[in-house]
Amino acid sequence: MGDRANFAFKQTDTNTIVLYGHWAGHNMLANLAMAVDKARGRWADESYATRICISQLVGSEWNTETGWGMQVNSISDNEHKIPVINWGTQTFSLHEEAPHSFDSQIRGVNDEPIFTMSLDNFVKKYSPALV
Repeated sequence: MGDRANFAFKQTDTNTIVLYGHWAGHNMLANLAMAVDKARGRWADESYATRICISQLVGSEWNTETGWGMQVNSISDNEHKIPVINWGTQTFSLHEEAPHSFDSQIRGVNDEPIFTMSLDNFVKKYSPALV
């Protein structure tokens, strides 16, 4: 059981840091939009922006043994579409899951996005604090 979700943060070196949340699917885009907004002052500094977003999403659960995980270039168990934050292009995109056997930039994620928008438009559209 769970509500498994993955959040991808594309780095300019072509690697992607993926945060896995076992119970993170509920309101996942709203939670991600709030985290991206908290990182707004560091959008041009991907290491800080990624850390701020991950810290915001994990919240007070840093000391637990379960619930959250991280990988590079691959998703974990998943039950939702996969959001990808690209700091270099300052965009948000949403992707379908793909079989891990497919050759894709992020293992388990379809390279072709369902849609893409600017980070600013993503935050404006999905952040409940701004709606």
